[in-house]
This record gives sequence, C-alpha cells and structure tokens, in this order.
Amino acid sequence: MPAIELPNAPDSAGAARRFVRANARLDSMRHTEADLLVTELVTNVANHAADVPTFSLSVDLQDAAGMRVGIQHPFPRPIDGKEVGIGHTLVERIARKWGHEHDGEQLSVWFVLRRPGTAAVSPDADDEELLDRMAHDPASYSDELIRRHSDLATAIARRYRRKGIDDDDLEQVAHMALLKAIQRFDKSLGSLRPYAAVTISGELKKLLRDKGWAVRVPRSLQERSLQVSRATGALTQSLKRPPNANEIALHLDLSEEEVSEAIDAAGAYSAASIDRPAEETGLSLLDRLEESDPGLLNVEERLAVEEAIALLPDRQQHILDLRFNEDLTQSEIAEILNISQMHVSRLLADAVGALRDTLTEELH
Repeated sequence: MPAIELPNAPDSAGAARRFVRANARLDSMRHTEADLLVTELVTNVANHAADVPTFSLSVDLQDAAGMRVGIQHPFPRPIDGKEVGIGHTLVERIARKWGHEHDGEQLSVWFVLRRPGTAAVSPDADDEELLDRMAHDPASYSDELIRRHSDLATAIARRYRRKGIDDDDLEQVAHMALLKAIQRFDKSLGSLRPYAAVTISGELKKLLRDKGWAVRVPRSLQERSLQVSRATGALTQSLKRPPNANEIALHLDLSEEEVSEAIDAAGAYSAASIDRPAEETGLSLLDRLEESDPGLLNVEERLAVEEAIALLPDRQQHILDLRFNEDLTQSEIAEILNISQMHVSRLLADAVGALRDTLTEELH
C-alpha cells in the first residue's frame, strides 16, 4: 500500500493530489473526483488539527470499484461528534463510502470512490434530464456532464495562462470546479453551463490570488492593486493619456499613498526571468552577472591585506589610510600630521615594508 508523509501545510494538498494520481489506476473522471476528496481530507487536517506537524497519506488499490485513500495523524483528543470537520455533502455525493477510525491516539479519515456507473446515457438527453437522474446514479450521469462541458473548463483555463501558474494546475482546478458546479447545481439557478462558467472562473481567480503572486502581499493590497490596474485602463481611454496617481486616487476614492502602494505591489505579481534578454542590449541578467566584476577580483588577496594592516601599529595604519584610501599626497599628509614630508615618506616606507613582511610570512 503506497504511503507518503507530508507536512501539515496548505501546499500539501497539491502534493497529495499528485501522489494519488501517480499511484492510482483511474479514468479521468475518477481522478477529478479523487482530487476533490483528497483536497477535502487535507483541508480537514488543517482545520481540526492545526497543531499536528505532519500527516500520512495512503492509497489502497482495491478492485474495479476504485481505491481507498486515507489520511492518518496523531489525535489524542476525543472526537467532537462533527465527523472531524469533513464536508458531508461533497463526500457523500462523490465517495462510494467514507468514514473515520479513532483509537484515542491516532485518527484515520478515509474514502473509497464510487463504482463507475453502468447506466446507458442517451446522447439525446439534455442536461436537465441528466441532472435529474444523478440522484439514482451519480457516477454515470456526472461522467456524461463532465464530458459534455469539459471544453468549457479547458477554454476558461486558457484565459488564465502566463500568469505564473502551471498550465496543468489551471486545467486541474478548472475541471475540479466543473465537477463542483455539477454536484451543487440547482435547476432554480437556470442553465448548467453559465453557472459552471461562473464557478470555474471564480475558482481560477481564487487560485491566482493565492498562488499567482511571485512575492507574497496581503490580500487587501492584491485587490487594491487590481482595482488600480482596471482604473488605469479606464482612465487612459477617457483621458486619452495615462492618468497620474492623483487622478486614479480621485476615481477610486483612495489616497495617493494607497494608489502608490498598490502600484508598487503590482511589481510583486511576477518575477522577471534572469534568462530574458534586455531589449536595449540583448544581454540577460544572467549574462551580466556572469561578467567579471572588478570589485570581486582578487577578493581573497584584498581580505588578506586588510587583515595584515589590522596587525600594524595605529600610526602606520593611519598613514596608509590617508595615502591609499583618502588618496592624499605626502605633502597633504605632512600638513595634517604636522610633520615634514620627508618624515611622511619614511613612515610610509616603514608601513609598506612591515605590511610586506607580514604578508610574506603568511604565504609561507
């Protein structure tokens, strides 16, 4: 039985889904269902056992029915009677069966996917008819609805490409949202496809808000940054020129400081690739970093000299500093120290000689 230990963190839901997909023999529909249920289990751990640092995820391939997926972790507290936080509606509609086992120290929450449906689906049946039949055979009819509207999920996912999220992750979230829409749909909401489109777009926007920013900024600042971006586009069209911060602030009823902060935050949305060449020079940041930096040349030798100077008497250190760091002439140094230029020359010669002797000894 394959198993993996994962940290109790938000990013673990993605790792858990990938692990299940890598170890399960399921069709695309069952994979999507498994993704939803695995996410529910991982979220459940974070909600009711936030103090647990890690949990174990196991996959038990059973028979043609599918598989059992379970999460186990320490839980030395009584169960509170709320079925440890699992979303009952979602789990009961998708899973063939699910449950939890608690021995007072260890908690295991698990599900088994439903058997694939065997009912024949007429190609002439409309969405409303299939939705009605889902109460009797959820797997078969939700499969058909997923197949019919999969193109919608794919098309909406494509709108959000090149925004910092992997294309496969966008497609996966879009199809998970489509399944959610089918499971939650009520005929009083109108037609399935528009409802599904809104649900899919909402889930993808949420994904971008949570994962799309290269640098983490507060949610309120993310939303304000998007407001400023939209206002900038609208004002540019109406004014026939780019608006300034004051005009944007008046348009959005914000302060100029808030607008400036939002504009700065927009720069955190994506990180520039160090391999991308600059338009002016054709050189990438990596190319420039690989060039020889004079300030970095002979860095070891310079450090050795600094350490050797620190061993000299204070007066010799002072003379060397005035001559080589301050770039003063011997005459200027003589005036500062109130001594003759000849005396300065002798002191410099003594300091350089002592420095040379110290470095020679270190080298040998």
